[in-house]
Amino acid sequence: MDMSFGTIASWHRSEGDSVEKGDALLDIETDKATMEVTSPGTGVLHFVSAKEGDVVPIGQAIGWIFLEGEDVVAPVGAPAISASRREKVDPGSDAEPIESAPIAEPSADCSQKNGIRATPLARHLARKLKIDLAQLVGSGPHGRITRTDVEIASRQFINKGAQQQTIDAGRKTGAERMAQELGLTYKTMPVNNMRKVIATRLIESRACIPHFDLDADVELDALMAMRNQMNSAIDKTCTRKISINDLLISACAMTLQAVPDANVSWDGDTIIRYDDVHISVAVALNEGVLTPVVRDAQRKDIQTISAEMADLIIRAKAGKLSRKEYQGVSFSLSNLGMFGVKSFSAIINPPESMILAVGQGIQQFIPDHEGRPRLATIMHVRLSCDHRVIDGALGAIWLKKFKEVIEKPTVMILN
Repeated sequence: MDMSFGTIASWHRSEGDSVEKGDALLDIETDKATMEVTSPGTGVLHFVSAKEGDVVPIGQAIGWIFLEGEDVVAPVGAPAISASRREKVDPGSDAEPIESAPIAEPSADCSQKNGIRATPLARHLARKLKIDLAQLVGSGPHGRITRTDVEIASRQFINKGAQQQTIDAGRKTGAERMAQELGLTYKTMPVNNMRKVIATRLIESRACIPHFDLDADVELDALMAMRNQMNSAIDKTCTRKISINDLLISACAMTLQAVPDANVSWDGDTIIRYDDVHISVAVALNEGVLTPVVRDAQRKDIQTISAEMADLIIRAKAGKLSRKEYQGVSFSLSNLGMFGVKSFSAIINPPESMILAVGQGIQQFIPDHEGRPRLATIMHVRLSCDHRVIDGALGAIWLKKFKEVIEKPTVMILN
């Protein structure tokens, strides 16, 4: 929904193959997942113009499905089809054929001016958005420009600045030129869609979001003791064991519910305040990082959160998440403690307003209430906030509450 390009991952059918409506035609790789594209009609596949690995703009034709028995004519213009199979299409509207097979030549009243075929609605929208129709390739019959083509071009124009910023930032490093000058050995690797989107969005984040960080040390001993008790009980039922990350998700949900003013997103001239708590969790993939979402986390017990996260991680690694499962949240959790990282700063993923970076739990001596040393497991956390919507005091209140929940975790069960 928010992309301008997709990559052809693989074709399931080849040039000249017969296809039925609903058959799997190809896989498209988006920034987050690989999606299967099915045939919109029945016929024979011809003039496939995109091969595996090609990056294709949204709306571009990549193949034609001809009806059985239809003359196979190169799609410079639309091939003729028998009158008995023609679809009735209003030449002055943005309606498209029910099937993807090419249709007959539009009637003479089709909107055409200065040699550019476009529907009246497309022309009106292009004038409004200041889009040059001469620069567009139409996706309608005979290359006619439709309203959808203009809308796609408008989105690409808006995204172009951020995309170019990413490209320029990469070029300024001059890494390859320097390696060549110094005679260093190296290899280049293509940048996949996910990595491109990560680069663009995080440049946007650092450039546009005024970050500030709040740090705290949190005692983990009570939380780990509760986890051990829960997992001892789980051993008898042979269900999935609870992880520290599952407990952290639950603690974040409880804290956001207790501090609802922090459960918000900045949206330009408005602030979005969410009724429920939706927490995204950073998951490392070979291609980059994905952040699947636990919806309505404040309503779920720890076992439910644990099972849901396990399923989300499996499907994230398989590229099977839907858009709803990785977008639309205000808060993220990023835990690198399992890698031995003591502390780090995380970058806010817009439109979220906060992200919690969690480090490793380390045993160390701290003073007790009488000043005597005692051994405790201490976890360092860093809360990054969007200062446009989260002020310092609000962020501090949230972090204080989170620390209380972790150090007295029985409230998670009682809740």
